[in-house]
Amino acid sequence: MTLKDRNFSILKKLRIILIFLGMAAMLQVLVNDAEAKTSLRTVKCVESKMIQVYVRPSFSTIINFPVKPDNVVLGGKNQFAIEYIKNDLALTALSSNSRTNLFVYLFGRRCGFQLMSSSVNHDNLILVRDPEESKIKVPFK
Repeated sequence: MTLKDRNFSILKKLRIILIFLGMAAMLQVLVNDAEAKTSLRTVKCVESKMIQVYVRPSFSTIINFPVKPDNVVLGGKNQFAIEYIKNDLALTALSSNSRTNLFVYLFGRRCGFQLMSSSVNHDNLILVRDPEESKIKVPFK
């Protein structure tokens, strides 16, 4: 094997390694992007605690409840827009520094939320569950 052939072989191996590393980096970016787009969080409705909700400005965050809420009280009506869709509340921050609270009444109880706009950390979908849910016994037939 001549020096020229050996250099060609080394360059060929380097090229294959670089292609492999580039593909691995692209795959990592795609996985991270997919995880960011499926931002799903499950929280328990505990009356003594406020649940933090991060809403990206000009985007919606959905809060899903097991049943349709009885009543909803939004603190700063000029801070967030709210839409009611069956068991969901769709929230949109109206500015980049919006902050307020939200109280949702269901199950004869109150769930409290602290709403904050954030471009960095944001929730897409929040599933609210009853902390007593796991204690309910369902008879099997």
